[in-house]
Amino acid sequence: MRETVLLFNIKDKKRAQELQMICMSLRIRVRLIKKEEYFQTVGVLAGMKEASETDRIYEGEELADEMMVFAGVTGSHLDQILFMMRKKGMKRIDYKAVLTDTNSQWTVPELFKELEKEHAAMHQS
Repeated sequence: MRETVLLFNIKDKKRAQELQMICMSLRIRVRLIKKEEYFQTVGVLAGMKEASETDRIYEGEELADEMMVFAGVTGSHLDQILFMMRKKGMKRIDYKAVLTDTNSQWTVPELFKELEKEHAAMHQS
């Protein structure tokens, strides 16, 4: 699978362009995922050949925050993306995931819900 970054709920066009430029400088494909696509599995959105598409269209609420998924991205490239985001002074994206065999089968809302749980657990006082 080609290195791909999936971006969700990035409302600021300038921010989306900056993220795209960072990834493209590393020859990483970027997909800005539309809300209507949220019933597709994350694997389908990332371009996994073995993943099955659905005809369902998501009409629910938008995600509560931005989300970023790294699909097939090397550890070195992942580190470089995060470093360049910090270097440019970009606001952090709190909900990030690396595509796995397990989460590749989840829909976008399912993945976001899991990341929310992890984020809350990490930030408990």
